[in-house]
Amino acid sequence: MLHILSFTYYIFYIFLLLKYTNGKALKKDLYFDKTIPDHETFLNANDFINAKILRDSIELGDDINEVIDDSAMYNKNRFEGDIVNNGLTSRSIKSFMGEQNFTKTIGVMRNAVRQTYLKWSDGRIPYTISSQYSSFSRSKIAEAIEEYRKLTCIDFAPKSAADVDYIHIVPDDGCYSLVGRVGGKQPVSLGDGCIQKGIIIHELMHSVGFFHEQSRSDRDEYINIKWENVEAGLQDQFEKYDLKMIDHLDTKYDYGSVMHYASTAFSKNGKITIEPRKKGVEIGQRVGFSPLDLYKINKLYNCPQLVKPPTDEISEEVIETTTTKFKKISKKPIRQEVEVDSNEEVIDNSIVDEDKENIENSDKYNKRFSKKKGSISSGEVNISGIDTESGEDDNNHNESNERMSKLTKLKTKLCKDKRRDCKFLAENNHCQIKISKKFMKDNCSKSCGLCKMIKESVDYEDDNNCKDSRSWCGKWADSGMCQQAMFREYMKEKCPKSCDFC
Repeated sequence: MLHILSFTYYIFYIFLLLKYTNGKALKKDLYFDKTIPDHETFLNANDFINAKILRDSIELGDDINEVIDDSAMYNKNRFEGDIVNNGLTSRSIKSFMGEQNFTKTIGVMRNAVRQTYLKWSDGRIPYTISSQYSSFSRSKIAEAIEEYRKLTCIDFAPKSAADVDYIHIVPDDGCYSLVGRVGGKQPVSLGDGCIQKGIIIHELMHSVGFFHEQSRSDRDEYINIKWENVEAGLQDQFEKYDLKMIDHLDTKYDYGSVMHYASTAFSKNGKITIEPRKKGVEIGQRVGFSPLDLYKINKLYNCPQLVKPPTDEISEEVIETTTTKFKKISKKPIRQEVEVDSNEEVIDNSIVDEDKENIENSDKYNKRFSKKKGSISSGEVNISGIDTESGEDDNNHNESNERMSKLTKLKTKLCKDKRRDCKFLAENNHCQIKISKKFMKDNCSKSCGLCKMIKESVDYEDDNNCKDSRSWCGKWADSGMCQQAMFREYMKEKCPKSCDFC
């Protein structure tokens, strides 16, 4: 508790400095200490707890976004300011864009083009983080990674011994990244001027596989480049990509993308270099994802979080839509919580027969619990005299049983981890550490062995229709998406079997 209070005051102090000094009073050692050797570490539960405290503290001031300065992202010696793929520079831009014969360019150039399209397998991006970062910086990086975890299927996972390709987040010279999975240990620099959530999201989105928004081939329909204000020799930082080089993912131009240049990028005189052709729009925000940023990430990686973007933001070429309807369950599930010792054996997905005449002789329905406490030790559950969630008492429940057949399941409640890194955190004893115990209980019940059982009674018209329609259903069910409200309907439609919805 003392640690949390101390960190809260620490963050509030930083907030005041940012608010009243425009960030100039902050010293480098607040973010990182380069006198410490650069060892590979991982984010831990405390970093994510501190990220939430930080987020709550920042919300005290709505104008905190005004202090975001992204000038560290525009290095004139790097391709587009913050991209460092080998062989890719402003001098080789023409070859990269396919405007010259590839055979005339160096080999790494040709590979760089191909590697920019190389996605990470299953959206899993192994990472390490430098030991040089302060607690504050680690919490900011955790905050950005948490946004990816909540809103996409991109999994920034602690690097394992088997991972050869991974990103290493390090406070090097300014902000930069490579685009896509290049191979081996690839740096993501978050140095001076880069410890802001939106900037971190931007650099990580390069790693995911995305270029800058204003490099689209159709950008001249949406913005004007003010060449007279561009610094001499840097005109090629505003080149466009050939359609063969990038995939727009059937979306229209996104002024609000976190991947868009700011309006004064590479300016020689402080005046705007990019002017939106649409009045009233702003470009270059570094607050976080735009809706289309999320849509494109989720579409590129076939994420279940994929949602249809606003109709005015879809390219006209997209004319095909799919609408899927699924059956309504006539009655609300009846739930009854039963405490179970996490050390005792639990057989999940077991079925208790309440109406034997209506259940076929199948092994699936003959399973029983081998060892349980109290009233469920014999394989039966007694709910007499207990009000159900739907408000029906025991008598009404029995009357309902007389009208229709029911399958009553015993399944684990809160026994599916909500985070992809739970196993890693549990292995590092965060289930037992006092400061992170509540965080782990709320997010990593399964990995920590903190399980409850619920009794769920559901009506199903035809159990033969209980099939998954996606190959990754088991994986997403294990990650806890069946229980998360925002994904429940999607999982109900695509993964009823893996989620035990039938």
